[in-house]
Amino acid sequence: MNMQLSVSRRVVMVAGSSLFISILLLFSTRHSRDSLLSQYVPHEDSCSSCRTPLPSDSDYTYTMTPPKSTWDPRQKYLVYLPFEGISNQFFAFQNAALLAKRLNRTLVVPPITSNRHDRLGTNQPWSHYMDLEHMASHSGIKMVEWHTIKPIDQAARQIIETGNRTNFPPAWRAMAEPFPCQVVRNFGHEHFVGEEDSIGADFAYQHMLDLKPIPIPGFQLDSNVAFAGDIVDSNQNSTSTVVCLTFTFTAQFEKGKNRWDIAFSEAGHYARFLPRFASYVEDLISYRFGLLNGIHPHPPLDLGSSILDVGEQSETFLGRKPESKDYIAIHLRRGDIEIKCLNSTKTDCVVPVSIYKKHVDAILALLPEGTEKPNVVLVSETKSEEEKQEIDNYGWYRLDHAVDPNLLDASQVLGPFSPAIIDSAVLTGRGAKWMIGSRRSTMSWLAAMRLLSWYNQTIIYPKETPQQKQDHKRSWDDDELEDDIVTWDRAE
Repeated sequence: MNMQLSVSRRVVMVAGSSLFISILLLFSTRHSRDSLLSQYVPHEDSCSSCRTPLPSDSDYTYTMTPPKSTWDPRQKYLVYLPFEGISNQFFAFQNAALLAKRLNRTLVVPPITSNRHDRLGTNQPWSHYMDLEHMASHSGIKMVEWHTIKPIDQAARQIIETGNRTNFPPAWRAMAEPFPCQVVRNFGHEHFVGEEDSIGADFAYQHMLDLKPIPIPGFQLDSNVAFAGDIVDSNQNSTSTVVCLTFTFTAQFEKGKNRWDIAFSEAGHYARFLPRFASYVEDLISYRFGLLNGIHPHPPLDLGSSILDVGEQSETFLGRKPESKDYIAIHLRRGDIEIKCLNSTKTDCVVPVSIYKKHVDAILALLPEGTEKPNVVLVSETKSEEEKQEIDNYGWYRLDHAVDPNLLDASQVLGPFSPAIIDSAVLTGRGAKWMIGSRRSTMSWLAAMRLLSWYNQTIIYPKETPQQKQDHKRSWDDDELEDDIVTWDRAE
């Protein structure tokens, strides 16, 4: 009997211990999971009343461990600041990439950063949409992204959200790391802030970098060093682990040449859209024209991996996918484009929709008899209800990211910069056999470069005749239609 009781007690003790250990493991697992997930809580979903109160200026004492950049001492890095809208940020990216290659340094790629076009106050890594692995492999340029060098945790993010790039909270000043950066171009306030809406300064603020302007070796702080050769020569023998450049957007690699063509051919050309993202954009267009047999395209929760992968899953999305139906792509630039027209007439930049329609008709007229007419897909940020109605009356597909439920769904799943990146992918999709662009827009220029180098397609830039500039509404004949069919190395 005593032996039976003893065995029973052991069984109870073992069962109790197992239960206790299970509870501990469950709590620990849930705590770890919650800690991990807390790093990805969207900024806008966190309420100010839920946050730990921050001390005031008068009684501030620094107690947190600040986030720091982590550099591999065996590597040498090149850092640059983003500039302006997304297309301009890409040009700055590709120029910096080629500079990094010539300096034999690893490029640190800043994320797509909010600008005066979107006012989102956030950022997203380029690798969320673009195949940087493909770019690195084919260009021979080593690169990493900023979030792998300096992650910003939730506590630091809360401090960042209490100020901005012109109003540094005391906690931000205490946590920010001094970051010397060579002034490529003496541009605006404190050499690197630039214009009123400075993307570079916003990026530095969001990543807790206290920028310190320094001259390019051998130059003065207020020098404008536009020639890439001077930048490379001045830094070729640098022993610094990190070299930072403020302004790579206008770096010119060969005097007398377009400022982006060489960097595009050696670097930017290889930056393709992720296959699954490109496939999704194709499906959006096909669905709009009833070509998916009622199948609704949903934005992928996982955009997948590089085009370099040879597995069956990656091949499914583009390699084995049938070619999409041909379409005419139009980029109708509006918004702040008039700012770029200060030295010319407004109508050189803001060409009426009716002239784009005339070019569409001219394309259709050249098609062989019996050829199925291509659809027309237009991207634009126009706010004019009259223009929207005119476009819709033509039967064109106008991507409206503020109204179209499919596009709203994409923004919610893919992130805040998906509208602009989707538009870029539309202009350079496999089915875009013709493109009519806006001659003053870097978005059109970038699309032209991609179309020619990827598919050997050219772009049409409409413009008005002198008489049309005097009177938009008079009727006109085909021989009054003016345009430039240009290749990317001529897009100035």
